Amino acid sequence: MKKKKFKLIFLFYLFTFSNLFTEQKIDTFSNGKPIEIFAEEGIEWHKNEKKYIANGNAKAMQEDFVVTSDLIEAFYADGDDTGMKIMILKAKGNVKIKNKSAQISGGKIAIFDVKKDYFKITGDNLVLVSRDDKLNAKKKIEFWRKENIAIATGQAVAKKEQKYTLRAHRLAWYLDKEDNSNDDDFKIRKIIGFKNVEIENDNEIAFSDKALYNNSKEECKLFGNVKIKRGENYLSGDYAVINMKTGVSKLLPKKQGAINKTEERVRALIRKDKSDE
Repeated sequence: MKKKKFKLIFLFYLFTFSNLFTEQKIDTFSNGKPIEIFAEEGIEWHKNEKKYIANGNAKAMQEDFVVTSDLIEAFYADGDDTGMKIMILKAKGNVKIKNKSAQISGGKIAIFDVKKDYFKITGDNLVLVSRDDKLNAKKKIEFWRKENIAIATGQAVAKKEQKYTLRAHRLAWYLDKEDNSNDDDFKIRKIIGFKNVEIENDNEIAFSDKALYNNSKEECKLFGNVKIKRGENYLSGDYAVINMKTGVSKLLPKKQGAINKTEERVRALIRKDKSDE
């Protein structure tokens, strides 16, 4: 038996309400762009709490932005003669979010602030995918839609196949639209890593307090307590530049012009090859 779907539509400058389970239309807070909410088990209107609740395989859509979950709550504020203004969307259970630049899965709870065009999704196995780039987190992922910035917190891991794996407590992704693209394709512009940073490629693995990866240059800069391991050999210093394309790594005592430094010198530990004995 095909399940019946219920639909709730939020439109600018238009408000109609006939009954609980028929099509409903009110205005949205986000520049008059329509928000549609679907549910298989019904949509409830809690007038005193100023919210709607969509139950069962719920979905909320605004242009390319789509949220799916077990349950969605839509909180609104009373407007003027234009009707209601949706302020917050909350999604609970099996949360998935996607737009034209990325998609996120593995969420337990998500909150979307319509006015700020910002959402936060929490869970212990979050995965954000944008083309051939992947971002994982064990705590939360925040996303600013207008700026196309994602911040992952909690054992965050950014990975690009056959290029690098970047780990840190917190990673910030910056996305840009592809040049000469008509399909709204996005690519990574840069990644910033904070606290307990670790970057690994085919040649080496490096550790630092902070990292800045530039995608166009395929270059990663490391700051603070830098250690680079290549085979059985170690280098340590305060600042390093790793070129993923050429495989050349530069290690320096400190970045030029830096006020503070944690290492006075660059150090190297070269292990003797047993074949030379």
